[in-house]
Amino acid sequence: MIADEIKELMHAEPFQPVRIVLGNEQTFVVAHTDYLMVSPDRQTVVLYDGEGHFKILNTQQIRLVEPVNRPSSKSG
Repeated sequence: MIADEIKELMHAEPFQPVRIVLGNEQTFVVAHTDYLMVSPDRQTVVLYDGEGHFKILNTQQIRLVEPVNRPSSKSG
């Protein structure tokens, strides 16, 4: 279930930003766990942007959830 995948990525250590892709190819990147909420019934996901605007998604709209790989910082 998509909601379970989202919750698993939200609790990953260390957290990586999460990409959410909808069936219409619209894409959202969630940079922090504070900007993502899954409803208790796991049917709705709320995404916030850095300005406090939000988008409510039905989990059935979501086609793909994946971590966004951060570029590795090399010291040397």
